[in-house]
Amino acid sequence: MKDYRTQSIRVFILLLACLFTSVAEAQLGAITGNNAPAQLAITTTGHSQISWTMVETVANAGPYSISSSSGMFFAPDNTVLGTVTTTLQTNGNAQSPGPVSVVFNESLTIPLSIIRQAQQKGFNTFAYSRQFTDFPDNNTQSGTVVFSITGGGAGSILSIRRVAMEFDDGRISALLAPNSQIQARAQVSYYGTGLLEYRWEVASPPSTQGQPVFVPLVSRKQYLLAGGKVVLQTPRLPTGLTGEYLLRLQISRPTPDFNMPVLRYTISKRGQSISGMRIKPLQVARPAADAVLAVSTEFAWQPVTGASAYQLEIYTRPVHDTDLPGASQPPPLTGVLVPAAKTHLTVGGLSRAHLLSGSSYYWRVVALSATGQVIARSDFRRIQLP
Repeated sequence: MKDYRTQSIRVFILLLACLFTSVAEAQLGAITGNNAPAQLAITTTGHSQISWTMVETVANAGPYSISSSSGMFFAPDNTVLGTVTTTLQTNGNAQSPGPVSVVFNESLTIPLSIIRQAQQKGFNTFAYSRQFTDFPDNNTQSGTVVFSITGGGAGSILSIRRVAMEFDDGRISALLAPNSQIQARAQVSYYGTGLLEYRWEVASPPSTQGQPVFVPLVSRKQYLLAGGKVVLQTPRLPTGLTGEYLLRLQISRPTPDFNMPVLRYTISKRGQSISGMRIKPLQVARPAADAVLAVSTEFAWQPVTGASAYQLEIYTRPVHDTDLPGASQPPPLTGVLVPAAKTHLTVGGLSRAHLLSGSSYYWRVVALSATGQVIARSDFRRIQLP
């Protein structure tokens, strides 16, 4: 009986040994990732093929398994941008001890929201990482690939070309009654794509009587796509105190290489009658753009309701009406003033004397009220002097 028990124990131990040796002991090595393409456009969902390459070193022959349950997108500051729940798994059987090369091919879809998140944080790259685990030893290794973001057709660094500001009714200065509602906007012309960081600031009385003290109204970030222009809107502006206010747009990223315009508005009890005025578009009929200014050239436009006079203005270059009056806005070289009964005119010799032969100029027509306020204006057109 004792010999039988001893023999049974030996058989059990042998079977147990066979069971353990039938599963390969393994060590998972470093993982290399290769993604193609590695560049993603900011304008659309991305797609990339990723090859995850690794070496599983087995100590003895037998089955092994390697898997990854999920992947994660990371910004360069290690912020998690999103996850992928697709599982990758492979099962193999090592015929002999030694290294075994394993490759996972993953078809990855990168949501546009992931790309935008990275750009909104100010990054042009982000990473995708997976952690792989082998069985039976449960060794883990991580692999990472990096994606770069392009502008989708205008993939250059964002730069600000011009900023034009006006109040929401089209004026560049305003006289308002206390507690009036008013907002302003800036039209930003830019090149390239990237993250825009800016804030609106206002200086209120009495600081504007001396050294203005600008206080932030709101700070914002906005990713700019290819397009060239964007309109930025202020919140409601303060109008509770009487006196002069100054409004400016501060762009911190990217930094403009020019002086930014400033809007000025005044709060006064006598501003009630003027505050409702809105500058309307004025439609010109002729001459066409890039016409030649001859002695007989006639300027004509559509009448404007409420106009008491019209003025033809000729400049060396277009004037940005959103610039602070008297600061960077030059006066016209010459012009012609006519009563409201006339909606056409020719430029006489006295006005032409200010213009140089062979040069190009820009003209527009403005409509004036009985008090001399601009109530309508046309766009600029270029004209050539022979």
